[in-house]
Amino acid sequence: MGKTERFTGLNVDLERLANRIQMYLQENGFEVAYSKDSTAPPSWFFIQARKVSTLRSIAGARRSTDITIKGKPDDFEVAISTGEWGKNMLSSAPLFIIPIVGITATVAKLYTAKSFESNLWKYIKDQARFLSNSAVQTSREGGERLDKRVYDCDYVEGYPGWKDSVEGGKLILERSRDGSNRVLFTSGKGEIVIPASSIEQTQIIARRKGLHEHDLMIQMVMKHDGKSIKPVFNLKDDIIAGVLAGINELVSEDRALKSIEHANVITDVRYCIKCGAEIPKSARFCLQCGAPQQS
Repeated sequence: MGKTERFTGLNVDLERLANRIQMYLQENGFEVAYSKDSTAPPSWFFIQARKVSTLRSIAGARRSTDITIKGKPDDFEVAISTGEWGKNMLSSAPLFIIPIVGITATVAKLYTAKSFESNLWKYIKDQARFLSNSAVQTSREGGERLDKRVYDCDYVEGYPGWKDSVEGGKLILERSRDGSNRVLFTSGKGEIVIPASSIEQTQIIARRKGLHEHDLMIQMVMKHDGKSIKPVFNLKDDIIAGVLAGINELVSEDRALKSIEHANVITDVRYCIKCGAEIPKSARFCLQCGAPQQS
């Protein structure tokens, strides 16, 4: 594994792209570590991932998938390679283990037809396209910096107060710096406002009968007036994965960024010569099996 792709003219918010890659890796069962440079905005991101398993071999525990993003919004490179867990390409920037945050989604299930590397590249390219102009399309409304993504939405159903399905409208993903992210649906019949904090789960489903049979749709599980509801939003199949990733980003972004501040820094580690467990480099005995270690 070792490949680099260059992206130009997209004006992508690189930090958002990095966050979406982290979420995708977590959903695929990886433990994830993260680092970035100290510039504002950052121009270099390093993401490291290793497969979560209670039966990892010593070699498997050390091996990682490394993703590097570097450049500027309208001209950046993404590189994927293999590395060693806990080793950073930039020694001055610490690696932080990223706790699993956000909601349960099904983005990863749409990328299962090929090998992991092919799936990861397809996902990265899709998200770069979906985040096009995210670095420049910001405005000030009420003193808050907002980013809005507007998508055609064929219809919505299952929302209290809306009879049957509502044909035609726009699904809007609205991102705010103060943590009040939200999803809106607007049509000629009115508007639905869904705070991101009320969304508990999202998934892509397929209608099996009736009108719009076999269409892919996004179903949310969310709280509304103290009750759990499951509204469904129908969008075109070629954008549905990006919209789902965007909704998941709205829900998890603030929590993810805050968790980084309190995450554990990866320090120098080694692996038990008997059982392969990860232990501090200075440990004289394995914390798992008790075996003495070589100095």
